[in-house]
Amino acid sequence: MSTAKKTLSFAHKTLLAGVGVYDSGRDKAANKFDQIFVDGSAFVNGLLEKGESLETQIQAKLEARIMLQNKISALRAKLGFGNDSRDQQIDALTQRVDSLIEVVAKLAQQQLAESNASTPKKAPVKAVKKTTAKASATKSAEPKVKATAAKTASKKPAKSAAKPAAKRVASKAPAKAATKAAKAND
Repeated sequence: MSTAKKTLSFAHKTLLAGVGVYDSGRDKAANKFDQIFVDGSAFVNGLLEKGESLETQIQAKLEARIMLQNKISALRAKLGFGNDSRDQQIDALTQRVDSLIEVVAKLAQQQLAESNASTPKKAPVKAVKKTTAKASATKSAEPKVKATAAKTASKKPAKSAAKPAAKRVASKAPAKAATKAAKAND
């Protein structure tokens, strides 16, 4: 039985060695876990500090950008740039130019009508023009020559009368625009 005691004693020692290995492994694992937890906490705390500093930097940059945009918006408003897009502004200006062209054309026609009313020479030219048109419809080449001569004669005085009227209107238009702008600014 001594061999049985030896075997039992050896089994008992093996069991105790296993328990000792388990305990030392558990201690080492607990120490490693604690060390990882402490290191991980320090790492996370470092990341939090970096994140907070980056957040304050980003907020400062955003505030600076917002202030700059506000200054730009105020400057644009001060200079008269509205919220309209460029296309809308161009369309509005085109409409204003068209209306001004119409006004200038009407004034030129009025000036021409006034000059026609004051000069009695143009009325007979129109009568000649009408008679030559009737004659050209009934006759062949000879009346056509007379009609073209009458037309060129009637066109020359009209052009010369229209040019001074347009020049007078053109010289008055900037003065009127300046007075309107001065009234609008008041």
